[in-house]
Amino acid sequence: MSKQIAEFIADRKATFIKARTKTVEDLAEQEKLNQEANDRFSPANWFPDAARRASQLSMVSHPGKFSHPSAKTSSIIADCEFSYDGYLRTGNLSYALDVFGNAAAMDVYKFLCLQMDDGRTVLEHIETDSEAIKSVLTIPTASYEDIKQGLLSIKQSDNSIKTDRLVKQVFFPVGDAYHLLSILTPSGLLSVLKNRVDTIRFSDATKEAKEARKKNEHHATGYDDLFDLTVTAYGGTQPQNVSVLNSQNAGRAYLLASAPPSLMKRDIRLPTKDFFRNSLRPFLFKEHFLALHELMKSEINNRIIRDQISQRISRIIDRVLQQVFKVRSFEIGWSNSNYYQSLPLSQRIWLDDFHLSSRESVADWIDDIARNFSRWILQTYEATLKETRIDLSDDELTHIRHFVEAAITKDKEFFQ
Repeated sequence: MSKQIAEFIADRKATFIKARTKTVEDLAEQEKLNQEANDRFSPANWFPDAARRASQLSMVSHPGKFSHPSAKTSSIIADCEFSYDGYLRTGNLSYALDVFGNAAAMDVYKFLCLQMDDGRTVLEHIETDSEAIKSVLTIPTASYEDIKQGLLSIKQSDNSIKTDRLVKQVFFPVGDAYHLLSILTPSGLLSVLKNRVDTIRFSDATKEAKEARKKNEHHATGYDDLFDLTVTAYGGTQPQNVSVLNSQNAGRAYLLASAPPSLMKRDIRLPTKDFFRNSLRPFLFKEHFLALHELMKSEINNRIIRDQISQRISRIIDRVLQQVFKVRSFEIGWSNSNYYQSLPLSQRIWLDDFHLSSRESVADWIDDIARNFSRWILQTYEATLKETRIDLSDDELTHIRHFVEAAITKDKEFFQ
């Protein structure tokens, strides 16, 4: 018999004697109790008894009792394949099966979970008919096959499809009808999650790092933490009525924060085809174009009016450049994405600091930007004023372009 199995049976025997010693009054009764324990926990008696009681337990991957301890559903062991789909789900995470059933038979489950010398559990040895387990379970009072089948009944397949009104359910549309789905809990996944979260938050390394922070001392690695955790409780004061894993976790499980991300509202849109059409909202410039129009329709034509017109045009240009700086504040290289490949190269140089070297050394892009910039000012003026607008000539376009080129050149020199 392996050391692990011998120690397990010896521990069960000691627990049995200790629980009854308090009621023993004399030495004769103590000897009788010891003899009873020796008989009960001898391999010839305990293995057949364990095989018989194993049928009182069911190994499952998704117990129904997490919804309610009184729920009775089919015993399900989900056999899901691993896939690189990025989801935390059954099949993508390896974890132990859970057990529920008669609490008095839980020692059988603990026996099956014992790790033998090679690191494999007793159950794994039984499933593969290893020579090591055969030598242990070969006894005179029962055949190996009988003991094996009895112990494996804990994983007996349940071909029934049975749910319970106490289990959470949802109607799922399939074609023109609905399937009623019973929502079961992957208790092993919950257990692994709890263990990992506890390791992150309460491991010795984390405690050491937190203590260093408390003392305002340097720590080489620091520590991680998880916020906005929700702790759920299953089974109340009797978590063992739900499942073994639930009992081992004292009925506690974690729920990670699943609130939608907090997104900052953009006040500028990244251009996909043309900055002037995609990123500039004409209504933001309406006040400036109305003021420009009032100056342009004035019957007075002196230097003061002309200077005010130039100042108003400069303000419009500055307002556009503010939008340019907002686009540049996005992550460098944003225009390299396939989504923005329809944006002209000149605008990518102008708007994305990934092309800063080209912006400084190449001048061709300035002509293209200045031409489109000036045309946008005229078109926006015409769209804003509509019937009351004043038709502008090529001279006005040239005058506006002069201001635009000066502003763009000044911006280019600023980054050199």
